Amino acid sequence: MLGASLMSQDRSHGTEDVFRRLVMEIELVLHAAASIDQHLSQEAMALLKKMNINGSVVVINFDSDELPSCGLACSIGIGGFGIVFMNRVILSNPNIPEEAKNFILAHEVAHIARSHLLPRITFRFVAGLIAKILDEIARSQEEAESFSASFLLRLISTLLLSITLGVIGEADRQIVRQEELEADDMAITLAGCGGAIWFTKVLEWLRSQGVEVSHESILGFPALTIDERVKMIYQRCQRSWPAARLGFEGVPVT
Repeated sequence: MLGASLMSQDRSHGTEDVFRRLVMEIELVLHAAASIDQHLSQEAMALLKKMNINGSVVVINFDSDELPSCGLACSIGIGGFGIVFMNRVILSNPNIPEEAKNFILAHEVAHIARSHLLPRITFRFVAGLIAKILDEIARSQEEAESFSASFLLRLISTLLLSITLGVIGEADRQIVRQEELEADDMAITLAGCGGAIWFTKVLEWLRSQGVEVSHESILGFPALTIDERVKMIYQRCQRSWPAARLGFEGVPVT
């Protein structure tokens, strides 16, 4: 019954993951009714204008305990229309200059402008469809009349499950990695290297606290490490790097 057991566990974990993400998205939408940061909302609109995109972005401030899944910042929206959520721990920290906060804002606006939400929704729909097919195979095991047929179906379902998990994990990892690096690249273009380099200091402080992974895939696999983000920003901003990094001793962000 190993195959059926693994299948059952996978369906349970998949359902929990989808439910958790759904709850997060509902929390984000509900939280939009809270205080709107008018100044940052205007800044977000200015960033859209720089990209020649017609849209509307609202910026909402939040506390870490209100939206724990959001981290330092997050966003929802497509086609230039959406909401950016900025953590007050960033906004209120006097050690973090405005240019770094502008970079974080530009990163989230880039996600909305490039409709990065769409590939993830599409991918998760396909992944859900595959999971449904595997569920049907698992059900057919129970209906098998002979031991050999039941064993064969269990073997097939286990192999399909392993292959599917591997494909889903790698595909989602690539999507997340590409979108995050693209958003960083656009944020550098929009907000400049000064803010990007300061942001690497925030990343390095997180790494000093034991955080090695910047983003995870839908299955919880590492999709983008802090080192990869720092390296990408360095490659774009290496001419500005030495002077901008002098005198930094750490930025507490939590």
